[in-house]
Amino acid sequence: MRLFLLLTCLSLAAPFAAGQPADRPALAIILVIDGLRPDSITPELTPNLNRLKAAGVWYTQSHSVFPTVTRVNATSITTGTLPARHGIVSNSFYVPSISNTVLSNADYRNLLRLGKWNGGRVVGPKSLGEYFQAAGIDYVAVSSGSTGSALLLNPTAPDGNGSLINPGFENGERVAFPDALNTALLNRFGTAKGEEGDQSMIWVERVLREYVLDASRAQVIVNWMGRTDSAQHQFGVGSQQGLAAVRLVDQQIGLLLERLRELNLEGKADIIVTCDHGFDHEPAADVLFPLRDAGIAVGDVVVDNEGGASLFYVKNRDPEKIARLAAKFQASPTTNAIFVAARRPDGGTMRCSPGAVKGFAPGTFALELANQCVPSIGPDVIVTYRWTDAPNPFGVPGTQWVAGAAGASPRNGHGGLNPYVTHSTLIAFGKSFAQGKTIDVPAGNQDIAPTLLAIQGLPLPAGLDGRVLTEALRNSRKSPPSSRVRRLRVSAGAYCAEVEISSAGDRAYLNHARRCPGKP
Repeated sequence: MRLFLLLTCLSLAAPFAAGQPADRPALAIILVIDGLRPDSITPELTPNLNRLKAAGVWYTQSHSVFPTVTRVNATSITTGTLPARHGIVSNSFYVPSISNTVLSNADYRNLLRLGKWNGGRVVGPKSLGEYFQAAGIDYVAVSSGSTGSALLLNPTAPDGNGSLINPGFENGERVAFPDALNTALLNRFGTAKGEEGDQSMIWVERVLREYVLDASRAQVIVNWMGRTDSAQHQFGVGSQQGLAAVRLVDQQIGLLLERLRELNLEGKADIIVTCDHGFDHEPAADVLFPLRDAGIAVGDVVVDNEGGASLFYVKNRDPEKIARLAAKFQASPTTNAIFVAARRPDGGTMRCSPGAVKGFAPGTFALELANQCVPSIGPDVIVTYRWTDAPNPFGVPGTQWVAGAAGASPRNGHGGLNPYVTHSTLIAFGKSFAQGKTIDVPAGNQDIAPTLLAIQGLPLPAGLDGRVLTEALRNSRKSPPSSRVRRLRVSAGAYCAEVEISSAGDRAYLNHARRCPGKP
């Protein structure tokens, strides 16, 4: 009878015990808050984020990857590499055999076209989803950003690798990969109205709390929160609408933290908070007039304007035209630093020299310095534009000139090389990280993937550009890497520009570019 009662109790308890948090593997959540400037985190505006900042590790010198745009940084976050290695050089791409104009990679279907051209891979290096799948660790990416930025969180999800959730796929007819997950979510949650708006983000966050945390066995979750980007683009940092979007994101984070407490996971999970870029105020100016003055035939140069930086693709990588473009832009008062390859292109082929500082054209920096030397798909020239500390209409500092008709209404954006867009948010909180610690050592989005791999106990693959943030780990016995700031200069005639770079050990992070102080 005693044996019967024992077996009965065990049989009744088994279904309940199997779903208990104690049975759940270790959990890591990466919150990517699109466009969240670190100075937006305050006790009044973002009480939940502010508590994570105070209780965990706060990086004062975290960096966005240049160009400071969404899809570049999404790829660096999930691969631990920089554009020269992962190949996503901006928010657009130019492949003449696919299109004679630049194509936005905000649409995941364009990225799939790029992957087909690239031998079946959207991104060359392996991403987190592939590393974790090989290790038997469940990985889920959820996103309320564009379908393109969502895909870059798990580029091989359409091929059956891991899970990817975004309400914008195929006009809402698909909200997830794989098919079984898509069917389950549509049946339970329906579709979200709009893309990258309030309803889209609320839908995604509900799916995260009520399905991903409950019905799945996810051990690593990347949660891209896109509303802050679209609101601040339209209305500006500090605007009523921009502040409302930041508050909404913080409220959703509060609901997530509450759900973790309900599941008894609050003290058993790791949470990393980052952003893809900052934001600045962008008055339009005719910054592209040097292109017209260069006397280059229409069709011989394709331009990709990314806010505070422009990427130029020169037909046949003609070195004379590249040098001519650089010289013309050096004469413009709105130009800051210019980047071209360190070695002169030969026969239409770009050749890279890792570690180079100066470009082959006089007065230019090397594309290699910006991690933008990509022979297969990269630009020939990158021009960055002037910026100031001047505030926007809401009193938030940071102004960056961008391409547009002079006198046109100012915009709000990113993409350039100034501290208001390169300075990013980075918080590390949870069981693996120190408590109440502020760190001044430089870090960047490329460091998140290797740190995640390390706290999940996986060996680091060769070829990563990022580093493990050992100085943030709890009870770490390693000394923080030495850090320093250096300024590099180039000049040609009256033109002089400098790039400021922070370093942590042997890893470098771009701070900003500007004309040399005291120079025209």
